[in-house]
Amino acid sequence: MRYEILPKLEKLKRELSLIKESVEIDIKKERVLEHWTDYFPKPLPSFCVASDGSFNKRTYLGFYLYSVGGYAVGYKSGSKICEDFIGDIGISLVKNPEFAESYFRLLMFLVEIKSLLRLSIKEKPDVLLLDGTLSGRFILPPPKTRWFVNKDFGGELAKLSGELIPDIEKNLFNYDITSQSTPIKEKLFFMLNERFGREIAQKRDVFEAAIAKLAYFEYFLLLHYLFYRLDWNPLVIGVAKTSKDTEIFNASIPDISVFHRFISTPGFSKPMYVDIASRSKTIEWEFSEVFEKKASEKANELKDVQIKYFYSKYSKFRVISLIEIYENPERESVSQETINDILSDLSADGYPYPLKRVDSEVRITNRDMEMIEEILGLNREVRGREVVE
Repeated sequence: MRYEILPKLEKLKRELSLIKESVEIDIKKERVLEHWTDYFPKPLPSFCVASDGSFNKRTYLGFYLYSVGGYAVGYKSGSKICEDFIGDIGISLVKNPEFAESYFRLLMFLVEIKSLLRLSIKEKPDVLLLDGTLSGRFILPPPKTRWFVNKDFGGELAKLSGELIPDIEKNLFNYDITSQSTPIKEKLFFMLNERFGREIAQKRDVFEAAIAKLAYFEYFLLLHYLFYRLDWNPLVIGVAKTSKDTEIFNASIPDISVFHRFISTPGFSKPMYVDIASRSKTIEWEFSEVFEKKASEKANELKDVQIKYFYSKYSKFRVISLIEIYENPERESVSQETINDILSDLSADGYPYPLKRVDSEVRITNRDMEMIEEILGLNREVRGREVVE
C-alpha cells in the first residue's frame, strides 16, 4: 500500500461518525425496545450435535486445487462425547472464479450437512446446531454446464445426471460424497458414453459438469433428510453471527446492527417467519428443474419448510445472534425462552461453544493448502501472477 492514501482516513472517520449519528436520529431506543423482550435465561442442559464446514482453494492456469471439510461434534453436560468428519481434496476445471466459489461452497455445505446427519443418526441428540442460518442452506444456484464446458448440451447433461438420483438416494450414507464415489462415476461414464460417444465421455470438463449436478442433487436429498426423515424429531437450530436483513427497522444498516447499538440486556426480539417458497421469488435461489421432476415430492416438501427466526442475546456478553428454528410439524413449537435457555447453557463468551469448537477444528487455512500443494508437487505449477510477485 502507498502511504499517500492514509490522509483519506480522516475523511472516512467523519463519514463513520455521521452514519452513527443518522442511525440514532432515525431510530429511537423506544422503538427498538418495542421489538425486544427482556429474558434472563435459565441454563437448560441438552445433548447437542453441532456442525460447520470449510473450503479453500489454490488457483492455477487452467484448473483449481480445492479442499472441503465438514465436521460435527456432540456435547453432553459440557463434555465432548462423539465426532464425525467428512472431507475431500480435488482438482476442478471450473472456468470462472465466481462459479468456482459457488461450486466449492456447495461441496462444503454437502459434507457439513452429511457429517451432522451421520453423527446425529448414530447418537440421537436433542438439538442439532448449525453455524449460520437454516434458510441460507437453500440459497445455492444449481451448477450450470457452462461453468465447466464451453459447449451447449441443451439441458441433456442435467437430464442424464438426474437419472442417477435414485442411485444417490439409495447410497446416501455409504460414501463421504456419494456423487463422487467410484460406482456412481463408473455408471455415469457408461451413460455419457452411451448418450454422447466415448470422445465426449472422456472429456474431464464434461464429466465434472455432470458430477457437479449430481452433487447438487445429493445436497438437496440431504437437506430433505434433515427436515423430514429424522424419526426422533430433534430441535434444529441455526445460529448466525451476522445478518443483512433490514425487515424490522427498514434502516440503512441491518437489524442486527440496530439491536447491537441499543440492547444491553439478555432477551429476544419478536419472532418472524421465513417462507422458503415465497422468499425464493425474491432471492437468487431455485431448484433444478430436473430435481423437481425426478424427486418432485421431496422438492415440494422442501418448499414447505417453515422457519421461525428472531434476534437473541442469551448471555451477559455483548453478542447478539440471529436464531433460526425449524418449525417441525411433527413436534410442538418450542418457545423463545426455551431456545435461549438451551443456548445459554452452551454459551462461552456469548456464543455456543460447540460451534466455536467445530469452526476451529474444520477450518482449512492457506497454510494447509500450501502443504497439500507441496505434497502434490504443485508448488511450482504456473499460476499466472508470477511476474508481479
